Amino acid sequence: MTDPRTPVDELRAIASELDGIKRRLDGLESPSGTQAFRTVAKLSALVDNIQEQLDEYNASRWTNAQITAEINSRVSAAIAAAFAGNVSITGSLTVNGALAAASLSTGGGLSVGGGATVNGAVTLPDVYNTNIVGLGGSRKTVWVRDGGRMGNTA
Repeated sequence: MTDPRTPVDELRAIASELDGIKRRLDGLESPSGTQAFRTVAKLSALVDNIQEQLDEYNASRWTNAQITAEINSRVSAAIAAAFAGNVSITGSLTVNGALAAASLSTGGGLSVGGGATVNGAVTLPDVYNTNIVGLGGSRKTVWVRDGGRMGNTA
């Protein structure tokens, strides 16, 4: 009769032999010192290249302050170009309300400051709701026509 532990011992021996073969294969397939050194050099070169690209990007990158200044400059230039020759403000101008609701149009000249001179028609769409009672001072008779157009007779 055979010893019942024999197959177990044989399996252990085979497992041990397989472990030894695996260790030898790992040693043969692993990179040599020269190969490892070359890999380190390649990785180092890649890291250096990436760092150069980051440095170049950061050197040419705009700060938030530079971006804001550029936007302000372009908006100011666009506004100046749009109004060039059409609008001249030598003092202050205040327009209250939304831009579409608060507008000023003249068919001729308009001068305000120390008195008002208007050449052309003046249209006040809401003139019928304008209360002039509390204004005081000297008065002049004006006429108002449908559509809010007003004028005076000399």
